[in-house]
Amino acid sequence: MIKISPTAKLPLELCRGTYAQRFCQAQKLTDNFFCKISKKFTTKDIEPDVFCKTVEEVLPSKINFKIENSADKEYEGAVVQYLNPEKPDELNRYKIYLPLNKYDNKISIYDTFIFMHEIFHFFCEISNPKHLTKSSKLAESQFRYYDNFFYNEFLYSDQCIDLKSLKDIFLPEMLDVMPFEEKILFLQNSRYRLKEEIHAWANGTKYSSEIQDTHINLISEKIEPDDGSDFKLGEKLKIVTDILKETLSDARKSRQEK
Repeated sequence: MIKISPTAKLPLELCRGTYAQRFCQAQKLTDNFFCKISKKFTTKDIEPDVFCKTVEEVLPSKINFKIENSADKEYEGAVVQYLNPEKPDELNRYKIYLPLNKYDNKISIYDTFIFMHEIFHFFCEISNPKHLTKSSKLAESQFRYYDNFFYNEFLYSDQCIDLKSLKDIFLPEMLDVMPFEEKILFLQNSRYRLKEEIHAWANGTKYSSEIQDTHINLISEKIEPDDGSDFKLGEKLKIVTDILKETLSDARKSRQEK
């Protein structure tokens, strides 16, 4: 079982409570970070070191993270967990992948949507050790492929997907191959990840607009950020949540009948 190092999570007293409370903790860190990073933009670009120092200013404890360039990646931004090379069963650090300018390797004000989206993910990771433990357990199971494939191809995809087929065909067919415990773990993990994505999109959209309004003198024109509606995250969240409830209800009924 993968263990979570103190350098990859906040102290226990700061991440107790429900998922909703821990989301709230991540949101407070995100809001505080934006207030500080917005003031650092005296030109339209900032150094990655400035970004890192600003993250450190809002962190209540030491977290091991590093900014990496996403220029040669398939994604514009991501938060990736890494294991301790000296203790392969311990998660101890993160890399936050962001697009850096081609000529000076700086972070652009025009990429506020991306870095605010990803910084919320980062704060969620360190605020939710219970989720990290559950997702690590799923990652170690024989069904890890299903989790990654289904999330990337169906749940977090903006391609045109028939939601009725997702609910009635694709998701049930995949769940049929899983034992009960893994099935619940998969559904809970999917529900959490969708909730986190909805919050991350909201943060990216809100703060991208706000920083451009604040620093209108630094930009040539205001760019309206994508609101993520093509991903239909809310609709997919409802499908996953309803199936999770049905699965748990069926299990309770089955136990009562025995």
